[in-house]
Amino acid sequence: MLEFEWLFNQGALEINPICAPHATTFSAVQTNELEDATEFIQQDSVVLTIAIAFANREDELVDYLAHLASAGAVAVGIGTGLIFSSAPDAAIKAAQELGIGLFEVPRQISFISIVSAVHQEQSRRNDIAQRRLLSAQEQLTHTATRGNLRELLHEAAYLIDVELSIINEHDDAVVSTAPPTKLQYFSSYEMTAHGERQHTLKVDSDHPITAEDRSLIRHCAGLADMLLARPLELRQARNELNSFALRLSLGLPDTTSPSQMLPTTLDFPRDKEGFTRPVAVLADDTRSLERSKLALDANLEKRGQFLYTAQLDAVSFTVLFRGDAELKEILDLFGGSLRRLRVAIGKRIHSTELSSEHVEELVARARPLPLGDYLSPRSQTMPWLNSEAVRAALASRRRETINVLRTIDAERNTELARTLSVYLRKGGQLKQTAEALNIHRHTARNRIAHIQQLCEIDLSEPTVFAELLFAIVQDSETASN
Repeated sequence: MLEFEWLFNQGALEINPICAPHATTFSAVQTNELEDATEFIQQDSVVLTIAIAFANREDELVDYLAHLASAGAVAVGIGTGLIFSSAPDAAIKAAQELGIGLFEVPRQISFISIVSAVHQEQSRRNDIAQRRLLSAQEQLTHTATRGNLRELLHEAAYLIDVELSIINEHDDAVVSTAPPTKLQYFSSYEMTAHGERQHTLKVDSDHPITAEDRSLIRHCAGLADMLLARPLELRQARNELNSFALRLSLGLPDTTSPSQMLPTTLDFPRDKEGFTRPVAVLADDTRSLERSKLALDANLEKRGQFLYTAQLDAVSFTVLFRGDAELKEILDLFGGSLRRLRVAIGKRIHSTELSSEHVEELVARARPLPLGDYLSPRSQTMPWLNSEAVRAALASRRRETINVLRTIDAERNTELARTLSVYLRKGGQLKQTAEALNIHRHTARNRIAHIQQLCEIDLSEPTVFAELLFAIVQDSETASN
């Protein structure tokens, strides 16, 4: 925006002001000779015209100026010496009533010279603003390198002359340059979401917020975002410390690189009652295990949480979660890597009571599971399955179904035996079975139908379903011994 004072002070343009505009600034200068140019008039513009369409129709200039004002023009410059020797009285009266500016442009001054002068001044000011913005951005970046979020916000507030504050997803102020205020102008910028963490940079000002101000505020928001986010290097270091501390707490040997500076206390992931939940994770190979650990860390990072693990051996580790973590929440954190794991989720236990015995028990429970399956605290063992009569009956059922499916799987590279196992353990729920196997629900339904046809069984019959479930459980326990 340029000031009318600047325009009228350009002596080379020889502009003769007649009516002062209500507005103090304008955005552009344009020429127009149409009687109705509403669709072409820019907001807050100055219109230059010789009014050729109104020769001998001076009185109609009243309506012409009115439609220019309604279209957004804030001033009109009439070129004199061609159609009118001076600004017509009707135009002067209309401009006074409408509150728009009116000035004369003598014949020897071309309209293009006015347009060019305005364009050059706007370019000059834009260059100055850009240099000022770049300098301010560099200043904020330098401040941010010191790692002090409060100092960054105060520096930005000083440069823009506004009040700034960062609030979290609960509308609590994380840092602010002043107490809560209700100034005339307000804006806000949503910062990058980190899982459940969401921050917003709020701006309060007693003056309009310019485009340069907004650019600097966005730059400040980006820098603040980096200071609020946990850097990858810090996160990896913290995860390693958590792992070392967990090993120390459980009395596990360090199979990697022992350190002389292991922490003696552990920042357990506790709920508000002080409870944690241990989980044992087993895989068939180290690559699957590492992928699961990476998936866990990535998903926890989205929630603003750290990873607490201790490697047990090459293909197993234990991990801790908050005591109030739900079963589905824990399983979801493994993502697609779950299908290559055996997972045993322990009961809530007070962090001061956690020991290696709890971990060993979970590992023992997880080991007989098929890949992609898990045990929860609600899973129960059934000692009566070990009676000779029951074992014989279930072994017969197993040979007729499970062993048949395993043979077919080996020949055709299918997963019918695993599908049946998961389906039985999920209580015959197709949706849960499909989710556990990471397949479509229709695929799971087709597999179950194919299994019933191959084995000549009816899984809708409760006794058949129960017998097969017990056979699966017994098979898992036998494999672990």
